[in-house]
Amino acid sequence: MWQVLLYINPTIFFIFLAVVAVMSFVCAMWIYRNDGSRLVGVIRLALLLWIVVILRATVYSDAPLGSSTEQAISWIPGEGLWQPSGHALLGISSEERAMIFRLQAANAAMFVPLGALTLFSFPSLKASLAVAFCFLASVAVEVTQFLMAAGRVVDVDDVLFNTAGAAVGILIVQLSRRITLLSSPGGKHRP
Repeated sequence: MWQVLLYINPTIFFIFLAVVAVMSFVCAMWIYRNDGSRLVGVIRLALLLWIVVILRATVYSDAPLGSSTEQAISWIPGEGLWQPSGHALLGISSEERAMIFRLQAANAAMFVPLGALTLFSFPSLKASLAVAFCFLASVAVEVTQFLMAAGRVVDVDDVLFNTAGAAVGILIVQLSRRITLLSSPGGKHRP
């Protein structure tokens, strides 16, 4: 996944969010103005495919299983991000810090569609439960990385940024639904 980091910048990140927002708005319009049952089936398939993408990006490793003799776990949120550049104890340069920010932006962005697709796939699901599902999915990824012992670092920041990204996706869906309801004739609500 690290190769993707080289292409992430604020412009790409916000274009990605805009695409998710537009797709959410279109889905909300389709579901609330037509019979959305067929579209929900397609969205559930997209959710499954996105889960496969996440697993490929986060769990797959070229290193053989069990090849890592020392497994790293980072329990301190924001470790490396908030210390001064060139801090003597950490030795983090501004370039390394920029790469850490890109990594966390990628983590958040990867889970934005997961949050959006989860909420669209199960229309009666509360937003808080969708966030909880995405949080548990992120924890499951980190636990799997630890158990595989294939050179991956287990990091609490990954869980935090993944969950934040999912929450953004869920918020986008909720806003899309509200805008759709406000713009529909009579403001009727369809499940």
